[in-house]
Amino acid sequence: MSSKVLIVGSGFMGTSIALGLSGRKPSCVERNAEYKKLLEEKNIYDEVFGNPEEVVGIFDLIVICTRQIDTYENISFFCKKFPDALVTDIASSKSFLINQDLPDNFISSHPICGSHKIGPANAEADLLKRKEVIILSDTVNERVSVLNNFWHELGANTSEMNFEDHNRYYAYLSHFPHLFSFVYKELLDEEGIDYQKYSGDSMKEILRLSDANRELWDEIFSDNKGNLDALKEKIKKKLL
Repeated sequence: MSSKVLIVGSGFMGTSIALGLSGRKPSCVERNAEYKKLLEEKNIYDEVFGNPEEVVGIFDLIVICTRQIDTYENISFFCKKFPDALVTDIASSKSFLINQDLPDNFISSHPICGSHKIGPANAEADLLKRKEVIILSDTVNERVSVLNNFWHELGANTSEMNFEDHNRYYAYLSHFPHLFSFVYKELLDEEGIDYQKYSGDSMKEILRLSDANRELWDEIFSDNKGNLDALKEKIKKKLL
């Protein structure tokens, strides 16, 4: 596959995707000055742009890897600026895309391979190998094979799911477990319980999720609030 790729937002996920494209260098957009300096020093990319307005060139595929709160704005911007490119995102919750007038050159993705790690320095070239990538069927068009081939090149498997099922599934499989870990750690801290000293490996594994970026996850919790609220009510009934 020789298509030209642009990655918008090269933190942990964006840089991992770039490193996984063995044998060729994509370009990227990275606003964070510290990240941008590191990426230029590591020579990971063909070009590193400081903001979207600076981007020039011809791209076949554009992958939006920004924070959830900035994703839709970037989808709109890059779909319009590069109408011949296929644009995708990697957001964990998709409620913000429902009922939007999405561009014809956009197909949404969700790679199931996140980590509590942040930043390009922690990126992993093999992150997507043998992982699942969800392609959101509500956005699928005749160019979906291009997107499937891209994720397959990174070693991932792909499957399709609609927005509604996706958001409900990942409230159960990802979003609530993270929310529970954050809240439970807060309770332990408030109670003055030294979980590092007194808990076993299973408890530490539960709390490991709380090492993730809370600000980023709060954006995800907010976007999928309806499904999370419904799940919390079901759990409450089970506990009574």
